[in-house]
Amino acid sequence: MARLEEISARLDNPETGLEETIALVEEGRRLVAASRALLEQAELRINKIDVAAQPAAAVTPNDD
Repeated sequence: MARLEEISARLDNPETGLEETIALVEEGRRLVAASRALLEQAELRINKIDVAAQPAAAVTPNDD
């Protein structure tokens, strides 16, 4: 996250050249994609924990 903030600051600087800007944008996009993947993995793990923590549905015999 800190690196994304650094990239953002460099991109806001009007003295940043075109080549550096392109490189920073590419790096930023890679970091964002990696962060999203980590977030998705964390969400899946949390969902599994939630499902495992829920009590099983009670099964009642059918009175037919």
